[in-house]
Amino acid sequence: MKKYKSLFEVEHLRDKLAKNNKLNEFRKTYSKNYPELTNLNTKQFWNSNLDSLQSLKNQDGMTKDRIKTAVKFLPSSSTTVLDIGVGFGYLEEKLHKNKNLNLFGNDIASKSITRIKNKFKGEYRVNSIYSLSYPKNKFDAIFILEVLEHIPPSKLFKVLSDTAKILKNRGYLIVSVPLNEGLEKMKINPSGHVRAYTENIIKAELKLAGFTILKQKKFYAFKNYYFIKKNLATFFKNKWEPNNIIILARKK
Repeated sequence: MKKYKSLFEVEHLRDKLAKNNKLNEFRKTYSKNYPELTNLNTKQFWNSNLDSLQSLKNQDGMTKDRIKTAVKFLPSSSTTVLDIGVGFGYLEEKLHKNKNLNLFGNDIASKSITRIKNKFKGEYRVNSIYSLSYPKNKFDAIFILEVLEHIPPSKLFKVLSDTAKILKNRGYLIVSVPLNEGLEKMKINPSGHVRAYTENIIKAELKLAGFTILKQKKFYAFKNYYFIKKNLATFFKNKWEPNNIIILARKK
């Protein structure tokens, strides 16, 4: 096996293999024999990062748009819903208004869960994504928004497998990950990301994990005039690179 010096070399390889639909070779690159970034995602790290109270209305245009899209992607037939990695509770700000939903959520950060419990209806618990404590076939839909980029590659398919187990047959998975964030060029890693995702990579991972992709939407991190520029991006497709993608998939 060729020796790779960094995670980013491997991510470039994964992107190429996924693009060419060489999924057997792609899957092999997720063994522990390949380099990974130092994983900063501890309970202490996230209790520190989620220490302050934040509201969705004060966030950037892309974040607001992504949450709005996530809610739209949730099929109307879904009533029992789990949010893995609730964070600041942006999704809960929207979903708790739907009286037909039976909401569940978890996070590794106890501060996040304490805050969410005090603000929104639902069942929320401190729970690691590596040890999901829910019954099999429980949920109609599961959200994993801005979480997979925090999962080391060698643990990724176990996480997706465990998630599929607690989804009902033909249940829905709604996932978002960052794209083109320039992690390779960053001197520090403030968000604790351990992946450099591409559209090809996330789609290949979901396919291998037994999901069928139903729809997707890409987002752009425009700081000013967000909604004007986002509309322009639909006409000038090669002018800007997308910075995020959200995918609606279904368990086979």
